[in-house]
Amino acid sequence: MSLEIDNLSVGYRKRPVLRDISLSAIAEGSVVAVIGPNAVGKSTLLKALAGTLRHEGRLRLNGASLAELAHRIRAQRVGYLPQALPQASTLVAYEAIYSACRAIRGDLSAEHLRAAIESIFATLGIRNLALRRLSEMSGGQRQMIGLAQVLVRDPELLLLDEPTSALDMHWQLNVLNTVRERTRADGSIALVASHDINLASRFCDQLLVLSRGGLEAMGPPAEVLSSQMLRTVYGVEARIESCSLGQPLVLADQAVKGGHSLD
Repeated sequence: MSLEIDNLSVGYRKRPVLRDISLSAIAEGSVVAVIGPNAVGKSTLLKALAGTLRHEGRLRLNGASLAELAHRIRAQRVGYLPQALPQASTLVAYEAIYSACRAIRGDLSAEHLRAAIESIFATLGIRNLALRRLSEMSGGQRQMIGLAQVLVRDPELLLLDEPTSALDMHWQLNVLNTVRERTRADGSIALVASHDINLASRFCDQLLVLSRGGLEAMGPPAEVLSSQMLRTVYGVEARIESCSLGQPLVLADQAVKGGHSLD
């Protein structure tokens, strides 16, 4: 299993966002954090891989062109969790997960699907939400249900856009640890867009750094993170320390005046 991205260009109408992005093949079992400031194309990259945005260039999963796959097959092989939370409907969590999986994985028997849902509830630690209506849940709880809808399908490629944005520290750690363990266990690949560099460095094998100019860097956190990179990409003065586990830890001191824009 591998993911290849060659000369990817994608944008919105006449506004290009990413141009000529090429990456070394991402191997199975890898968790890659997609990081960078606002509006540089983190979500855009995931949408292109998910097939929700037209693009130029070549995207290949295990040798197969994603663009040439039938929609049903692509949806089975690629699991995409957008930033938007699941709608606060009157469905209970079990129904929401069951129906979402059945719509895409019609090949699974009802017995297999029930077992898979029970397993994902246990893995994520959200069995207590199974019979609760989505309209009665907090944003963080609905975010966990959205993640369960994706994970229960066992996709080969996981595309998770800010999957911990609505979660507290406990659930952030739980989610990223679950993604890492499942990815390594089944030989899948996960791309996780995140604004939390320290969480990304802790749980991800590689950091894919996007900047205004496109691809800034990609590699292991210890090799990618530097004071110069953070100044150039984020417009901050920062130091790189090591935590008790030997993982790199970013300590941001101050913003560089005029060094960053939201445009």
